[in-house]
Amino acid sequence: MSYRFEFALGNQSDGKSSLLEALLGFRFNVREIEMGTRQPLILQMVHCCSALEPRCRFQEEDSKEYGSPVVSASTIADVIKSRTEALLKKTKTSVSPKPIVMRAEFAHYPNLTIIDTPGFDLKVACWLI
Repeated sequence: MSYRFEFALGNQSDGKSSLLEALLGFRFNVREIEMGTRQPLILQMVHCCSALEPRCRFQEEDSKEYGSPVVSASTIADVIKSRTEALLKKTKTSVSPKPIVMRAEFAHYPNLTIIDTPGFDLKVACWLI
């Protein structure tokens, strides 16, 4: 099976995660803090004829295996939030390069992998001479 890879890059609040949500057909991103995406999300969209509604599975921590299917958008958001908070607490950082991998299967999805990256608010200092 071949997959296309796309990256969602941009500044903070540019709508990278909103694009993913539009492609998936449901909202899952945490929007209660300034920077919603604090670690990359690798979203593997898989065309599966038998999946009549989206089925999402998260790759287990430090493993290639995927967990049980998660269907509820709020549960998906909770998993992303709890994994992110646990990792950032452990590493004592505000952003991490370690990705969360989510596989989404649905009859209406193409075979496509998208990587949603944290955005940064870039500020440039200018001095007048």
